[in-house]
Amino acid sequence: MFYRTALLLSLAAAGTAAAKDIPLRNPGFEEPATVNDLVSGWRASQHSGEDSYEFTTVGDIFAKGKRSFRLTRTKEQHYGALDQSLPAAPLAGHTIEYRVQVRAEDVGPGGFGPYINLTSSSGDVLEQIKGEFVTGTVDKWKTIKIRLVVPHDVHNIEIGLLLLDGGTAWADDVSLRTLDDVKPVKKPEKPRTGTIMIP
Repeated sequence: MFYRTALLLSLAAAGTAAAKDIPLRNPGFEEPATVNDLVSGWRASQHSGEDSYEFTTVGDIFAKGKRSFRLTRTKEQHYGALDQSLPAAPLAGHTIEYRVQVRAEDVGPGGFGPYINLTSSSGDVLEQIKGEFVTGTVDKWKTIKIRLVVPHDVHNIEIGLLLLDGGTAWADDVSLRTLDDVKPVKKPEKPRTGTIMIP
C-alpha cells in the first residue's frame, strides 16, 4: 500500500512560516444537512454493504462554534469516512497543513483520525497520508495535524476523517492552510498511476 506516515510537527515550528488559509466547505460543521449531503459540504462513505454508520452533526459536544461532526459505527464494517475534495494545482509545491480537533468514545484499536488522499485525474488514489489516530475514550478535544509538500503530479487533494473500528468519534474546527511560498519540486517524467483503497 502506497501510504506514508504523516509528518506531525510542533506549533513552535509553525511560527516561522507565513500561513494562508485555504477555503473549505463547512469546516466547522455548523451548516444543516441537505437533501444530498448527510453532512453539508462533505461526502460520507463506507466500505460496502448496508448502512453501518451514523453520520451527523450535533450541538451537545463541540470545540468551536455550536456544532461538531459525530460518526458512530452501528454494525460491523471495515471503515466509515467523511471527506471533501479540492483542486491540487494551486497548491503544487506548497507545504500544506490539515488540522482538526477530535474526540472519541469506546473506539476500538483500529482508531479514528484524519487522512489526506492525493488523487489522479481519473480519481485513483495515488498516495494516502494518515495523521495520528485516537483509540479508546478521549474526553477532551485533541488537535491533530498533517503536513506535506503537495506534488505536481496530483489532480485533487481529499481531506478526510476515517473510523476503522467500533465506537463513536467527533471532529470539529477543521482547517487547511499553506505554510510557505512555493518550493521547486521536480515534475515526474510520467504521471503516477494506481488505486489505493481506504484505509
